[in-house]
Amino acid sequence: MNLRAVTSGGILAIGAAIALAGAAIAEEPIDFTDLDTLLKEKPLAPGGPDADIVAAQHVPASELQIVVARKIDLHVHADSIHWIYVARGNGVFRFADKTRPVKVGDILTVPKGIVHGFETSPGSEPLVLLVVETPD
Repeated sequence: MNLRAVTSGGILAIGAAIALAGAAIAEEPIDFTDLDTLLKEKPLAPGGPDADIVAAQHVPASELQIVVARKIDLHVHADSIHWIYVARGNGVFRFADKTRPVKVGDILTVPKGIVHGFETSPGSEPLVLLVVETPD
């Protein structure tokens, strides 16, 4: 066995362990939740707004949103791209004078400058969308 290889590998392993131990010490506690809990805490009230952002995290130049919506009117984002994951519900995605049905598990990429919106199917629960917005 090559002592040099074992020694350098051991040093790497110790260095990695120290780095992981340092990473495990957090200034803020880690927060766990689930989608059901989040939606119960901030339900979309009947007769209220058609859409609401129930959680969001903004970081430089990007934003992650969890959006609950019965309807999102047609709109455009001139300076950002959206990646949208349909987490709950089903409905219709409207874009560029077209429509397409959407369901749980669908992932959409909406380039900047494209007019788009959503609407739930009749009788369907509100859509829950995970939206990542990033600059071009």
